[in-house]
Amino acid sequence: MNDPKALPGSSPGNDTHIGPYVRHLSKSIRLSIDEALDQEFSAAGETRLTSVQAHVMGYLNMQHELGNVVYQKDIEQVFHIQRSTATGILKLLEQRGSIRRESEEKDARLKRITVTEKARQTKKRVDNTIEGVEKRLVKGLTKEEINTYIELTERMRRNLEK
Repeated sequence: MNDPKALPGSSPGNDTHIGPYVRHLSKSIRLSIDEALDQEFSAAGETRLTSVQAHVMGYLNMQHELGNVVYQKDIEQVFHIQRSTATGILKLLEQRGSIRRESEEKDARLKRITVTEKARQTKKRVDNTIEGVEKRLVKGLTKEEINTYIELTERMRRNLEK
């Protein structure tokens, strides 16, 4: 490997040192996505969500698309977080205009969480930004090469489960 940024001993063909190579590649991809998202949000005069906030928003958007009702207790269970942590995340998302918490008619203590149009637009921007990074990532690769990469990394992942 002639990449000056590559980790020593991290040649993809050297299976005794593939761990550092995989970590380095994974981190590089994550940083590229984060940088692109930061630029997208900055251009819109916003700050990007933290990782946990983004995952919660992704979950809420998905549940909305499926027509499911979500409550705070669902967030706590799905993300294995405490009530206080969920409350903080949801308060911030509500302040940003991404969600609304609405009382249930039968039990005012229950607050249904709904996503706003702003959240749906943000999701589209995030999805488009990530798609752009992914296109840059696979530029010059054939479908066959991409499929081979996916197949090999899946096999490696399964090897770790044994």
